[in-house]
Amino acid sequence: MFFGGVAHGAINCSNPSSGVERLICTSSRASVAQSDMALSYNLAMRRGADIDVLQKSQTDWYNNVLSECNNVDCIVDAMTERSAEIENMDGLRDR
Repeated sequence: MFFGGVAHGAINCSNPSSGVERLICTSSRASVAQSDMALSYNLAMRRGADIDVLQKSQTDWYNNVLSECNNVDCIVDAMTERSAEIENMDGLRDR
């Protein structure tokens, strides 16, 4: 399960469920970073990532990193770094 849809791109901007979602919905930079991260996540799944590992790591990242953000710069930086982490997960780099 992903919290508030932030992890996989399904944010409902007409009813954001957290401060992070509100910031994403009101910032084009954060929205683009979120879309890029969702693309990395979906590509990792298509390339054969262990779904359970990917979901757990995404949930842990959300709880320990993204949920601590209270401004757009933090969100953009966190999502950019997470996109790179997902793209470089073991077993996915050479596929």
